[in-house]
Amino acid sequence: MALVIFLGALIVLSVGALVGAAVMGGGGRPRETAPFNATVDAPGARIESTELQGNRILLRLSGGEKGEELVILDAASGRLVGRVAIKAK
Repeated sequence: MALVIFLGALIVLSVGALVGAAVMGGGGRPRETAPFNATVDAPGARIESTELQGNRILLRLSGGEKGEELVILDAASGRLVGRVAIKAK
């Protein structure tokens, strides 16, 4: 009998803790994210297509000094992750 009372008290305390945590943390404002700023140095090139894959943005560029290339940006910060030159034969 004592075990049933003890476990019942634990259930009530657990539910109270969950409600308290929801009240304390649930009323907050959503975090503001920093504005997205990205600069891709590709004189004379134009964007052929864009694609979002996970947290990466893929830009397909054509024309310009470097010909065709893929530019990979971090979607959260706009940081340049990498560039892939496409060489046609």
